[in-house]
Amino acid sequence: MAGSKLPYALFIAFLLLLNGAIFYVPYAASKGDANASLMYAAFGPTCHQLTSRSNCLFVSSADGSYSFGDCLQSDVLSYTRENEVEQNGRLGYKLPVCARDVAIYLAMLLGALVLPFVRRVESDVWPNKWLLVVACVPIAIDGFTQLFGLRESSNLLREVTGVIVGFALPFYIVPMLNSLWEIVEEKLAKKKTKKQ
Repeated sequence: MAGSKLPYALFIAFLLLLNGAIFYVPYAASKGDANASLMYAAFGPTCHQLTSRSNCLFVSSADGSYSFGDCLQSDVLSYTRENEVEQNGRLGYKLPVCARDVAIYLAMLLGALVLPFVRRVESDVWPNKWLLVVACVPIAIDGFTQLFGLRESSNLLREVTGVIVGFALPFYIVPMLNSLWEIVEEKLAKKKTKKQ
């Protein structure tokens, strides 16, 4: 059926699972789960996982409370990929993707949840492409100036630029998924017609 809400529902489900997994991995590592290293490895192909550009789930040895923060102090640049760090007497367990990626994925979920209030989720029409270009400019400037050694970004700046582009992405991804779904439906309808 054309105009299905299924692609949108599957996209929301995927984002919920992805974000849930990102925050579950360091929790599992903090509990000594033997599978945590496999979960870190599963996210490896999607992210550089540099410790200095990531956030950690910290566990207080005093009361067992949890908090989030930069894995390393903001002025420390390290190209290591350690999954556990110690900071001020607290053990930290790294999220399986960097701070920028966490911000992108969380903002994608937020953008996808806002989408129905702005436009029909069944639509295959994209917003103006220049809006996406504008949303990508801050992340591009931050990423390229860092890549070429002009400066080192902070996790806060990575997160802000990630949120901007992440929030915009669902407004383009959902229409693409709807277009793909329409193609699948047409092919299935043709197969069904041929069998009759």
